[in-house]
Amino acid sequence: MLCVIAKLDETATNRLIELQKAAFPAGAETRTLHGHITLATYIGEDEACFVQSCKRALAGASAFIVVYEKIEVLDETSILVATPEKSEPLAFLHRRITERFEDTLDRWTKGDRWYPHTTLAVGPQPDLQTICDKMRDSFSTFEAWISKIEFSRVYANAFEIVDDLDLASHAFDT
Repeated sequence: MLCVIAKLDETATNRLIELQKAAFPAGAETRTLHGHITLATYIGEDEACFVQSCKRALAGASAFIVVYEKIEVLDETSILVATPEKSEPLAFLHRRITERFEDTLDRWTKGDRWYPHTTLAVGPQPDLQTICDKMRDSFSTFEAWISKIEFSRVYANAFEIVDDLDLASHAFDT
């Protein structure tokens, strides 16, 4: 399986890592956080064609900011996540991929099922809701800068970034 991910800036990623640390006891094993929001998960056969088609479809898209609004547990998948607003730039990237590849995406990233988030902990945990409550105590709304799309091959216990695309950066006159 190959994921198309919107990569978070280092500052936002570090903020999410600090939330993890605040919720787990010292020395507890936590999931390594590669700060991102999954836009699509491709389960088709021709990954090389998929990557090149996505890069063409997303070429010229601009870097943007998302605002993380909450921490929550997604019970259906037993994960604890940080959830950004579903901003238009984020939705635009998702649409550009799904309009071409809807039939070869997993059920979680197709059309209306897609729910943008960053996974912070995966069940089964003794009590994801308790961990979530601890993270909420340390959470406040924050912004994350997205300036890169990555293509990540997912394995059972690891991932590999196989390609990327820098989003256009626009200088503003002051």
